[in-house]
Amino acid sequence: MKVKLKKFTEFNKQLLPNEARYLASKENFLDAEKKAIFDLLISNCLNQIGFEEFDDSINKRKYSYIKNWVEKRIRAIDVDLTLEWLIDLKRKILTDAITADDEAEFLGYLTQYKSIEFNFQTLYDLAREYKPYLLVRMRYNDHQIVSRFLEEFKGAYEQSMQVKDKLYHATSAITDQYTLNNQETSHMESWLMDIFENETIDGKNRYQAFVLLAFMYTNYGENQKLEILFEKIDRFFSNGMMYSKRLLCNYYASRVLLHSKEGDFKKAEYFGYLSVRYENNDTLMYVNNLVAILLRAHKATEARRLLNKHVKLYQETHNYHQKIGYASYLIRTYIELGKADLAISTAEIFLKKYNEDILKHRWHHFFTSYVSALVSQEKYGEVLKVSSKYHLEERENERKLKNNYVPNIAWSISLSRFMEGKISSEVLLKEIKDPLVDIEATSNQKELMAKVIEKLSKNLPEAFEKLKSHVLFVSI
Repeated sequence: MKVKLKKFTEFNKQLLPNEARYLASKENFLDAEKKAIFDLLISNCLNQIGFEEFDDSINKRKYSYIKNWVEKRIRAIDVDLTLEWLIDLKRKILTDAITADDEAEFLGYLTQYKSIEFNFQTLYDLAREYKPYLLVRMRYNDHQIVSRFLEEFKGAYEQSMQVKDKLYHATSAITDQYTLNNQETSHMESWLMDIFENETIDGKNRYQAFVLLAFMYTNYGENQKLEILFEKIDRFFSNGMMYSKRLLCNYYASRVLLHSKEGDFKKAEYFGYLSVRYENNDTLMYVNNLVAILLRAHKATEARRLLNKHVKLYQETHNYHQKIGYASYLIRTYIELGKADLAISTAEIFLKKYNEDILKHRWHHFFTSYVSALVSQEKYGEVLKVSSKYHLEERENERKLKNNYVPNIAWSISLSRFMEGKISSEVLLKEIKDPLVDIEATSNQKELMAKVIEKLSKNLPEAFEKLKSHVLFVSI
């Protein structure tokens, strides 16, 4: 079916909800048709259910006008575009390549600067770099403009750098808590919230405080506080503060993880699709997260379509954590689509090419998918060969210490041993129960274990059906 006003429709579909809310607050169209176009554009952005076509009887120049109007206002608040401009100016100053127009624009920017913005640190550093450039050329009037700016905002800059330094130490503590579980960081919450909400502090520091708060609440499992934090930054974005498409997509991706934890997969999927609408260095991670949600919602066809769309990112990335994640989800997607042979061949090719990186970065993620594919095809001997070659049992024993442990690989190995006649049914049941000793499973772990048991039940119903009630309702 032919799409009316195809280019404008595609433009509409690339806009994000928070962009739409910001634009709506700036709308003042007097022309009835322009207003109708704009109102429908905003409605389509915010409508999670459907998309209404535009009226192609309206003069196309009015659609061009609305598109230009929207792009101009979005560019004006984009902190990443401002940063690119400042970095380009610094390069030109350092290489004596700055033009008269560049200088006039920059001096005008400094003259009109009133409040602390997102890229204040970079701006102040650039002004300090520019000052001697002017002095050595005896441009005293311009030198005075820069000096006045530096003096006026000296205190703000010193405060900004002090905050930046404290945030670095907070980052170290909070990430250590996540990786090593050796820190208590809740005492930082009040200070971080003060930084995040303080409009006299530059946006870069404020956004870093937001990231650390989100990290902290995730560490402590405080989902309610995390949701309140997200609602706050959502309002900031909608008001045009701390905005760029990159930061907005990062925020959407964070909401995917929150709603997934809460079991609200409909919301997680909605924010997941928003997070991959604009491509940046983190898009492959967002794609992997969304594919995980789609597979949990039994939407393997959609997952395959999404993976296909972003295959070039997968091929080009040097981030092996995400590359392995992509390959693992592709294997799982093939399994769900009933293409286990393709899943196995994909796993074998990937393992042959990246075996060192897999073992170094995400062995459990990859081998969970690979072993699952082998079990689905009843290739139990191959499971045992793979387990022996890559020491999966020893790795599983180490993994038991992690809070999110689910013994899917261990169970698959035990099943394979039984099916190959290497252990009795009594030993099988014991080996299946052993990994669960002393584990206090979360509801999410229980759900994942139930899914693993359900899959393995297809291979050995009597053992795993008996296990299901024991594991999920007695042992844990």
